[in-house]
Amino acid sequence: MKKVLFGIVIITALAVYFFQTQPHSVAVEQAEQVKPATFETSVVNKKQPNEDSPLQVVNKLKKQISLCRDQSQQQSNKVQTLNQSLVSFFVSELKKGTSVSTLLKYANLSEINNRQYIAFLRDAIVTEQKQQLNITSSLNELANWQGIEAIKGFTNDKVKEMIQQLGDNKHNPPGLTLSVPLDENVQKETLYALLSNTDTFTTYSKTLIKLEGSEVISPATLFVLNANKFTPKEFEQAISSNQFTVNEVATAIKNDIPNEYIIALLQQVPVLDALPLYEKNTVLYNLADIAVSKFNLPLVKALQTKGITPTNEPGLFTGLDVAIVNLPKSGNLTLAPLDTKHTQLLDYLKKRGYKAHSGNANEDLNSKGVFFVNDFIYQQGAYINKQDNPAQYAYFSPISKINNNALPQITEPDNSDVALFLVDLKQQKAQLNNKRQNCELLQQQLKDTEQLHTVMQAYDKVQQVKNKHGSNFVRVLHDIDPVLVNYWWSSLSNQLSNDRSQSTFNEYLSKKEYQKAYEYSLSTVLTQAETDTLFSLLLLNPDDLITTWQNRINPKPPRELTRLSRFSLNHWQALAQAGFDFSITDIHGRDVYTQAASSSSEAVQFLIDNKIPADPSKLGVDILDLALEQSYTKGELSPMIPLALQLVEKFEPNHLARVARLKMFYPEVYQQLIQLNPALKPAQGTELNHYIFDNH
Repeated sequence: MKKVLFGIVIITALAVYFFQTQPHSVAVEQAEQVKPATFETSVVNKKQPNEDSPLQVVNKLKKQISLCRDQSQQQSNKVQTLNQSLVSFFVSELKKGTSVSTLLKYANLSEINNRQYIAFLRDAIVTEQKQQLNITSSLNELANWQGIEAIKGFTNDKVKEMIQQLGDNKHNPPGLTLSVPLDENVQKETLYALLSNTDTFTTYSKTLIKLEGSEVISPATLFVLNANKFTPKEFEQAISSNQFTVNEVATAIKNDIPNEYIIALLQQVPVLDALPLYEKNTVLYNLADIAVSKFNLPLVKALQTKGITPTNEPGLFTGLDVAIVNLPKSGNLTLAPLDTKHTQLLDYLKKRGYKAHSGNANEDLNSKGVFFVNDFIYQQGAYINKQDNPAQYAYFSPISKINNNALPQITEPDNSDVALFLVDLKQQKAQLNNKRQNCELLQQQLKDTEQLHTVMQAYDKVQQVKNKHGSNFVRVLHDIDPVLVNYWWSSLSNQLSNDRSQSTFNEYLSKKEYQKAYEYSLSTVLTQAETDTLFSLLLLNPDDLITTWQNRINPKPPRELTRLSRFSLNHWQALAQAGFDFSITDIHGRDVYTQAASSSSEAVQFLIDNKIPADPSKLGVDILDLALEQSYTKGELSPMIPLALQLVEKFEPNHLARVARLKMFYPEVYQQLIQLNPALKPAQGTELNHYIFDNH
């Protein structure tokens, strides 16, 4: 008989071992030299030699993940270095004479997002052009400029004093920007002095000082921005001995300096077809493009006589693109009514054969609307809906359209330097990406081993249950795991927009006019937003606001009690001394025990000592859920457990699921737990909880 019983025990143990290990075969195949353990304590004691326990598997994975995190910053730096190397390569190619269009044709070989690839290329264009200019990042240059008084409040001595105060940060102090205006009352003598800076006249200062109306500061820029202090004839005579660059002309166009001044300025620019550098986020190739962006048709025509015409490169951008993206908008992509200057310039470009890049160039969407967008120009396009704006649709729909993919793409590497560089770059990034994916795989392996779902999966589960079970779904969520109820409440809170309207009550609070706030609350029912604001401030200033809180007319509960979890026991005690009622619940009926448990065991003991009631029948997590989760997270019996057992008498499946988790991963902690209350022992095969509470 004993042999028969012994045989039955052996067969049962083997069956349990086989059944418990089957669901984790996939994780076993994925783990690198790490074998997941069986999932019952009785089986762990009979595991095969060299087989890791579940906790050992988890700890090994966590160690690997920690190493991944340490390496992630290094990998991020490497990616940035690779990106910068691409910009540098583009610069070298541009210097060799490789066209922008050619570099764009190779974009697919890099497997970089098209918008990012274009952004790198724009950076290279600007960098290459800057290398042809005199640019300084030192304030010392400004300190020696004659005519620096053209900037309001500036003198040479004040700049020198600023340099002395900045010390080692005199070039570009991190995070510090000083926006300065021109001196509207500047004297002509000061402006003439600017022309005397012979060696630094077109040296551009890129420092913490930002001049209103210009991306750069130079004596030439300051002079041009003050052109209106002279008559056109005086201006022409004054600049006759100085040379300017296209950057001063661009600044003049952008700041709507009258054309007669700009025409005079053009005579003093040796290289008119150079690329101006006044824009931050986009690249316009020449002065004609900038004149188009300002709808300055007379200047466009004047520039044409000098051989400078708006860009017209299909697949890159055209003058018509520049015009459209700069049209006035009344909303997102929606055009405002157009003035004559807008239509005159658009008509001028259309008559000269210019086309515009379109989001529906190859699709028959004209029955609904037309969409103009250019991938190279980093500005918002325009959408004209036929039904909403038939007049504008009739005007814009005949415009000839170009697809943004008009440039033929090179899909197979050739022997060019561009192809070789991009393929090598792609391979280096692929190696870094593989390391990142390996780290993500370890995270997934950890979740699989712990049998835990992610926060995103929790929210997805909430939505699935809500869609399936209708009005009863919150109870269903609780039955699956009370944590899901808290996730639902959290998502509901995120959906509720705070009331941003003006509030007399909140204004009283912000000005600390507490007596007025008190009187207001006696006669006016506070809104939910006002209640939440009062509650938040009450926790910080209980002595000043407890009377207002206690005497509200038709009081509302606060939206949540989460802020309490951030306070120490001393703060809880101070609230009690001020008269705060800890039997408070929020709009979902949640009591303070959840927040006390997230604060400290002393805060929980404080509530128990003060006989604050706990409602174990409420939906959502209770203090025992949290105490068991803390025991699992820390790998030791939480001091909250004995306190929770005083408050929770009936053990639910969610409690036992968390006990089963301790039994699997921390058998010693489990033994300590059931010694406190044997009724917590889960039945054989109890499923582990798959969700963890997140106090948010």
